[in-house]
Amino acid sequence: MKRRGVLGRRMTPVKKEDKRGKWSSDLVLDLYSNLLTEIWELVSALIGEAILAFLVTLAVRKLGGKYPFLNSLSVSEDGISLEEMKEDCRTVAPVEIHRGFQSLINQLSHLFSVLAEGVINKELFPKVFPKVKEAERIISPK
Repeated sequence: MKRRGVLGRRMTPVKKEDKRGKWSSDLVLDLYSNLLTEIWELVSALIGEAILAFLVTLAVRKLGGKYPFLNSLSVSEDGISLEEMKEDCRTVAPVEIHRGFQSLINQLSHLFSVLAEGVINKELFPKVFPKVKEAERIISPK
């Protein structure tokens, strides 16, 4: 069964492996897409969509030079979409995608701490930490 993403689009189930048996960039993107959806749902309820969209845009601008693929992240008051990014990331290594999104989440965590003195991060940590660990497991050599 497919779930609906932040923007009402149907989210595809996460693939486990590609035909060669290696973890694909799509798998890492799907994992972070789902994680950003969870973050959006939780944090927007606490601080509102407009402020959250501003903070995500601010974080992307800060990291876009180091991780250019993040610049194709679509952010609005309706949510976050990775649809454009999926095409841009076809040639990006999964480990680089993971590093970029991990940096984005760290930057957002910092901004949330400054804004709400840790209240938001206390709510997010139980959701974010397991997903980041799963991404690390996916990209690590076996």
